[in-house]
Amino acid sequence: MPTWGEIYEFTRSKYNLSVEEPERFALIWAYDDGRSQQIFCRRFEAFNQEMIEFRTPVCKENEMPHTVALRKNSEFAIGALVLENGHIFLMHNALLRNLDMEEFELPLHVLARTADNLEKDFSSGNDDY
Repeated sequence: MPTWGEIYEFTRSKYNLSVEEPERFALIWAYDDGRSQQIFCRRFEAFNQEMIEFRTPVCKENEMPHTVALRKNSEFAIGALVLENGHIFLMHNALLRNLDMEEFELPLHVLARTADNLEKDFSSGNDDY
């Protein structure tokens, strides 16, 4: 099972990072249609366990009704919509010790694509994130 440092180095070697800090990094997915989506990965501890958080912005709070966000949560295989500081994010947490590199990359791809699709639907098609 990889350490935070190993995941960080793997990601740095495979992708261009837009944010590099000791406990978090971010990368930007670029799609063929010209759209992009930034996703953040952060190391944190909970329940005496090392965890990783995947988080990507979707839209401003007033662009998606909260009841719609709650209904959308039931449709996701991974991740959930969360509200923070006036923005809605798609977020997923995982135990770091349980991840292999494939299990690390899957949320990156799925969350980025899902968030970008939601952004198209709820932010007038803007590509703000």
